[in-house]
Amino acid sequence: MYGKNGLIMSAEIYYFSGTGNSLAVARDIARKMDGKLIPIASVVNSGPIITDTDVIGIVFPVHFSAINGVPGIVQKFARKLESTDSSYIFAVCTCGGWSGATIENLGKIIQLRGGKLSAGFTVKMPSNIEVVSLEEQQKIFHKWDEKLELIGEYIKVRNEGEFETMSLPVKILLAPFFFFYKFKIIRLLKKLSNSSDLPFEEVVPLTDRRFYTDEHCEGCGTCARVCPVNNIKIVEGRPEWQHHCEVCFACLNWCPNGAIHGKWMSEEVKYHHPEVGVSDMVSKASFKD
Repeated sequence: MYGKNGLIMSAEIYYFSGTGNSLAVARDIARKMDGKLIPIASVVNSGPIITDTDVIGIVFPVHFSAINGVPGIVQKFARKLESTDSSYIFAVCTCGGWSGATIENLGKIIQLRGGKLSAGFTVKMPSNIEVVSLEEQQKIFHKWDEKLELIGEYIKVRNEGEFETMSLPVKILLAPFFFFYKFKIIRLLKKLSNSSDLPFEEVVPLTDRRFYTDEHCEGCGTCARVCPVNNIKIVEGRPEWQHHCEVCFACLNWCPNGAIHGKWMSEEVKYHHPEVGVSDMVSKASFKD
C-alpha cells in the first residue's frame, strides 16, 4: 500500500471475531491494503505487543454498547500495545445495531499506551441476536463493499479525525436510555452467571454457565475448535465451558447440528457470515492460556 508521500507502507490488521463478520471485514481490509491479517487471540497473551508497522488496524464486534462496547480481549490487546507513537492506528467495529461510544472507549485505552487512534469506523453487519433475512443480509454486504472503498482511501492518505460516534447533544439526550439499558444488561449478566456480587468485568467470563447442549450434540468438537479463546474442552463427548468466555457466540453459531443453546434471549438466532467457513475460524483460533 502506498501512502500520500508515495512510499510503500506496511500494515497489520488485528481482529477478533465470533460469527465471522469481523473476520470478513478484516480480511477485506487486509486485501485492500496488502496488509498482514493477525487474530488478536494469537498475540494477546504473549507479553507486550511491539510492532514497527506503519499502519495498525483493529477490527472487532461491538459487545454491550451501553456499557463499553469493546470486548474484553480487545481491551486487553490494546493495553499491551507498545511503541505505537509513530504508527497510524485505525479501528473498525462491526455491529447489528449501534456502536455507542465503542470507538471512543478504545481510543482512550490506546492513548493511555502512548498511541493515538487516528480514525474509527462503524460497519453494520447482520446481527446474531435478531433474525435478518437473506435479502437484507445481501443489502448489508453490498453497503460494506461500498464503505470498504471509502475506508481504504481514507487510510491510504492517513487522514485523521473520522470518528463515527455520537455528538455531545445526542449523548445527553440518550443518557437516560443508556442508564436504563446498562442496568438491564448488568442485571441479566449477573443472573446468567449466577454471580450477583461480582463487577461487570468479572461477570462476563462466567456467563458461559448458561450454555448447554441438547440431544443433537455428537461431540464433534467444532465448538472447541472455533472458540477464539479456547474456552471449551470436550469431556466424555460433550463440551464443557471453562469460564473465560468472551460472549462471542461462536460455539452456538458454528455448531453443525444447532445443538448448543444459551438461554440468552427469547428467540435464539443462529447466524455466521456466509463467506467465512469453519476452517477459517479454526485456523484463527490460536489463543494460548
